[in-house]
Amino acid sequence: MHADDGASRIGVEHVIRGEEPVQLDDDLLVIPTPGHTRGHVVFLYRNKFLFTGDHLAWSPRKQTLTAFRSVAWYSWPEQTRSMEKLLSYEFEWVLPGHGDIHRDDARTMHDHLEQCISWMKTV
Repeated sequence: MHADDGASRIGVEHVIRGEEPVQLDDDLLVIPTPGHTRGHVVFLYRNKFLFTGDHLAWSPRKQTLTAFRSVAWYSWPEQTRSMEKLLSYEFEWVLPGHGDIHRDDARTMHDHLEQCISWMKTV
């Protein structure tokens, strides 16, 4: 859990602070991605699976990745900036807390993420 997402962290094994990624073990990276909430994080497992929570999902209608402005409770501009940080990582799966999952090769997923960011900057 990120420190910015609540005062009570009883039972939380790892409290993340700041915006730098944290390597929890050889296979799991925590990437702070403020936007949905101030302390939102995504988890990148084995440089393949991106667990995105409420940050990013697949849009069957648009046939690309999307974000949900209506639940950017902290900041839409920060969420857009957080998406840009994700361009530095390779992943093949987007596994959201809400919305549709999607799998594609890493290059195509990167292209979808760029398209999502471009759209986010217009709304």
